[in-house]
Amino acid sequence: MKKFFSNIIPMWVLILSLLLATVLVWQGTRWAYTDALNKLIKVGGERMTLYSATLHEALSRYAYLPYVLSQNIDIKILLKSSFNTESVNKYLESLNAEAGSDALYVMSSIGDTLAASNWRDPQTYIGHNYGFRPYFTDAKSNMKGRFFAIGATTGRPGYFMSHSVSDNGQFLGATVAKVDLTPLQDDWRKGGETVLVSDANGVLFLSSREDWKYRTLTQLSENQRTMILAGRQYGAQALELLPLKTIEILAEGQKIVRFDNALYLFLSRPLEDLGWQLHHVAPLAPVQEQGQVVMIIGIVLMLLILALSLYARERRQKQISRRKAQQAEAIQEMNLRLQAEIAERNRTESVLHETQKELVQAGKLAALGHMAAGIVHELNQPISAIRTQAASGYLLLDRHETGKVRETLSAINRMTEHMASITAQLKTFAHKIPPKRRDQVVLQDCLDGALSMTATLFSDFGISLFTDVPEEQVVLSGDQVRIKQVLVNLIRNAVDAMKDCEKKDLSIKVSVLEQEVEIAMSDSGVGIAEQNLGELFTPFFTTKDVGEGLGLGLSISYRIITDLEGSIRVRNLAGGGACFTIKLPLVRK
Repeated sequence: MKKFFSNIIPMWVLILSLLLATVLVWQGTRWAYTDALNKLIKVGGERMTLYSATLHEALSRYAYLPYVLSQNIDIKILLKSSFNTESVNKYLESLNAEAGSDALYVMSSIGDTLAASNWRDPQTYIGHNYGFRPYFTDAKSNMKGRFFAIGATTGRPGYFMSHSVSDNGQFLGATVAKVDLTPLQDDWRKGGETVLVSDANGVLFLSSREDWKYRTLTQLSENQRTMILAGRQYGAQALELLPLKTIEILAEGQKIVRFDNALYLFLSRPLEDLGWQLHHVAPLAPVQEQGQVVMIIGIVLMLLILALSLYARERRQKQISRRKAQQAEAIQEMNLRLQAEIAERNRTESVLHETQKELVQAGKLAALGHMAAGIVHELNQPISAIRTQAASGYLLLDRHETGKVRETLSAINRMTEHMASITAQLKTFAHKIPPKRRDQVVLQDCLDGALSMTATLFSDFGISLFTDVPEEQVVLSGDQVRIKQVLVNLIRNAVDAMKDCEKKDLSIKVSVLEQEVEIAMSDSGVGIAEQNLGELFTPFFTTKDVGEGLGLGLSISYRIITDLEGSIRVRNLAGGGACFTIKLPLVRK
């Protein structure tokens, strides 16, 4: 009896575990689907906020034009007497070119176009009557006209904005500005997203998908079609219904629709000031895939756990006796091996520690030797000169030649400034550079500044400069002064390398990559010895004679570039000379 119950209880535990695992898999799948859908809704809402802002900005940029034109004296004279047509045409043409609008024109009190910016075009608006357009009737009612339509003359769609022209309360006509929104739709299309704008009748007149343009979201009534035809708003477009089938309404302005056997998240937001609706459509396939992945993983894990449970149950009894027999022997063997490994590790660590101390000490002595030799030579000359100038100052004071004493003191001051510049390099190297607020820096400005600072070197040593720099501004995130310092250091090093060469060419090439910019500076100098390539960015390392440098220029440059999340590399060129390559990240747009 006891054995019977011992076999039954594990079976019930297994069944309950499977039921619980099934519920957990279903809940996990549902949670993953809901979480992915909420993220998609959030991203879509943020994108609609951006697209709404760009749409308003595109329209508000030209909103002032109708009012400005309505206040023009020449236009009022034209509407009163039909004079000044040519001068008004030229004025509209120049203003339209400057503002960047699609067209500007003036309409009489009955809707005839008297002057237009496209007066030279074969499809000019002049002579046509647009009194049927709602923007004209709005202007006639002393309201701001706003209307999107396909051009009755040109066939090109645009957004029309109008303003009434009056004199002492008498309506003389209207001024109209037409704005082309095609570039805005092109930007949406390039973004790879489906963005739509519908009017009050549900007609999609702006769309990043060309096959959805001039389709309707709802079936138009006869009254709506009559009103659209009366204003000739969409020309000969059929205005067919877009076959979107609503599957689920999530919330106001949020629903799931089906189109061409695929599900989409359809988000809507009213543009109340325009009387339009902004829509964002995103495929639901990624959301479904995430839920399916979680479900598959859950099922696989559940089956794996079941298989492992059965396997473990079968082998458990067999392993118990074997484990007890082997346990003592395994523990003893493990202890012996562990003790041997600990002893070997302690011995190795001791040797490494001693070796590391010796290497650190040797490195310190080598760096100190380089630094001391350079500093002694660099400071000895100005100190000797200061001593000489001081002695001369005493003699001049004894002779009461105070004017020359001032010159002597100025010379001493210049020498102390030179000594300060030497110690400043050591301070720059020794102290950690504090983090600075990064600004947007134009690389061309830094390069021009560096070349301006080193211009005398090119003329003094007869060096030919070749540059290959993009015309479009290359924008980095960093500090202009520090980037310029790196470029000046590299230019000076290149000049030093070519001083005694017959061919003196310096080439600077700037290449814009996907997410970074590459600056390649190549010279025709003597190049760098292979054994020195690995030490070139080491502090106090220099190939120059003692006194000609402290060996900190490239080390400081390396630190600046790495602080800016970039890299600097050097290699010898096959034809002679060396090439320094800097890579810096571009500003993300």
